[in-house]
Amino acid sequence: MVKVVEDIFGIATNPLTKMAQVIRRYTMTNSSHMSVGIITLGATIQNIRVPDAFQEMADVVLGFDDVAGYLKHQDLKFGCTLGRVAGLVSNGEFILDEHRVIVSKNLDQRHHSDGGFIGFDKVIWDLHLMRPDGITLRHVSKAGHEGFPGRLAVMIHFTIDDESRLFIRIEATSNKTTPVDICNHTYFNLAGHKAGVEGLFEHRFYMKGKETIETNTTNRGVLPTGRCKSVKNSVYDIRQSAFMGDRLRQFKDMPVPGFHVNYALSKDVTNLDTRYLGRFLHNPTGRYMDIYSNQPALHFSTANQFPKPTHGEDPIMGKKCTRYWQNSGYALQFMGFPDACNQTMFPTIIILPDQKYFNETIYQFCVKEPWQCCATAEELEAMDKDLIRNSKKGKRKELTIQ
Repeated sequence: MVKVVEDIFGIATNPLTKMAQVIRRYTMTNSSHMSVGIITLGATIQNIRVPDAFQEMADVVLGFDDVAGYLKHQDLKFGCTLGRVAGLVSNGEFILDEHRVIVSKNLDQRHHSDGGFIGFDKVIWDLHLMRPDGITLRHVSKAGHEGFPGRLAVMIHFTIDDESRLFIRIEATSNKTTPVDICNHTYFNLAGHKAGVEGLFEHRFYMKGKETIETNTTNRGVLPTGRCKSVKNSVYDIRQSAFMGDRLRQFKDMPVPGFHVNYALSKDVTNLDTRYLGRFLHNPTGRYMDIYSNQPALHFSTANQFPKPTHGEDPIMGKKCTRYWQNSGYALQFMGFPDACNQTMFPTIIILPDQKYFNETIYQFCVKEPWQCCATAEELEAMDKDLIRNSKKGKRKELTIQ
């Protein structure tokens, strides 16, 4: 049985009205003592508390204990919702119905990124509905906001169940033809948000994705070329289980010190069901997280832009005075292809007035038996092979949503 509790998280200035407004937090708890806290600032996942194999609870989401922390580090998008268009709109413009649309240029004064100067991560969302298993938050983006056409009404349904699944369902409708690409951006560390780089390195992970979306560094920035390339024989090939630490060490001499990549999961969006996409496992605690989505692309990153202790930089002070350093967590953004507004070969993110945008992401949190936490690397590899084999048989059948 799930219960939902409301409390006041703090006060912030609404960037649209310029008036002070209360930020509320809604905490959902299930019968297994898993809990998820959502705050109305940015429709943000503020915490996810789950037990380990030894019944020790930990918060596995990086973030802050107060509004000030989220406001100070808004550029790093802790736990928040990104939109109207998450990711990139190159040169801050695109062609729609034979007309040039110019949107805000908040990235290097050249490109549009993650919704603009006042994206969905910065607005204060309204509570639309509190249900027995979760909440629905609502925001209406006025026509012309950040340059986008049409009035866009957005609903986000956050729910959990007694199988420790967190469902994030995003719906949006517009009164005009417009691009829409909305997703959540949460930093995870299954060892606990305090575990830092050491805990992250202990993860094993596996994700589907045969191709990455190719980019090209030019004097206008890092832009998609419109092509995809195979992950075979590259550090980005994680179709077989790998240790996070082993992979991150391979980035040592590369320009970006970790994953910062878009995976092309599907180029056909006409009938894309929510399907199983991979697993993250922290073996010492036995916690693991299975991931599901109906989106065609995944942006995977490992907090590369966080402060570097070797460079004399000050850490980010997170929850419980925890110091967050580079590679302290990882973020998963299930979304459309980047710069899809300008890349004709990419699946479209344009919706018509009679269409509904729908993004569903599911995180299922599980624990292994205590004895399995002592498994050898060979035993873990055998378990991973069984997992991959079973996933190909259609595990999604267990997750039919009514």
